[in-house]
Amino acid sequence: METKQKERIRRLVELLKKTDRIHLKDAARMLEVSVMTIRRDFSQEDEPLPLALLGGYIVMVNKPAAPAPATNAMAARPHHKDDLPIAILAAGLVNENDLVFFDNGPEMPLVISMIPDDITFTGICYSLQVFMALNAKPNATAMLCGGTYRAKSDAFYAPDNHSLLDALNPRKAFISASGVHEHYGVTWFNIDDLPIKRKAMAHGMRKILLARYALFDEVAPASIAPLSGFDVLVSDRPLPPEYPAHCRNAFVKVITPDSDSEAAL
Repeated sequence: METKQKERIRRLVELLKKTDRIHLKDAARMLEVSVMTIRRDFSQEDEPLPLALLGGYIVMVNKPAAPAPATNAMAARPHHKDDLPIAILAAGLVNENDLVFFDNGPEMPLVISMIPDDITFTGICYSLQVFMALNAKPNATAMLCGGTYRAKSDAFYAPDNHSLLDALNPRKAFISASGVHEHYGVTWFNIDDLPIKRKAMAHGMRKILLARYALFDEVAPASIAPLSGFDVLVSDRPLPPEYPAHCRNAFVKVITPDSDSEAAL
């Protein structure tokens, strides 16, 4: 039987197949243990590990070669390097038996890959790559909103805007942003995605915004909602000046790698 220690090591190895390194603190958050527990895992292992601790980061000692690239139709859209801490924190918000909506942001497959395999949940999506990521989770049920597929945005669009969301109320709705502005609110680059993003927010019980620090004060063409329309904001680092107060006034919970804790959602 796999011990808790070996399970943690295995999960770290899987994580490092997707990135070059991960900070020790971020790894502790993802595994829901203390930093000292991870340090003990490294010091108590009898056999040589494929991982190493270097300057506060966990790295792969002999990283396997990358798989052959997929065809253009199936190639995954690249996510930004700063999406990793966001994905770790967002994945930690998914609980047993949750019904969760994931939009077509490029970081969403990464978020799903960080959800522990032993968690049973149902994911609603309208992106092919997100659907494939959900199908790869052993205890996830994937629900795909149908329509005409557009490869450029990796999404299915129904001409009448009818979708599974019309009859469902996700416990959590993860929404990606292209810009976050105090006056213009949360915006997105693709106008075609607005109907389903807004529908997910209308039906979702907890609206969770995923936004990198670099996207604050940016404005994209399509307006999703004001910042106050979200319950939670997850970012890769503490927010720029004025935004913490703005979030407090709007009762938006902010979660970053420096947050003290994350309340159950």
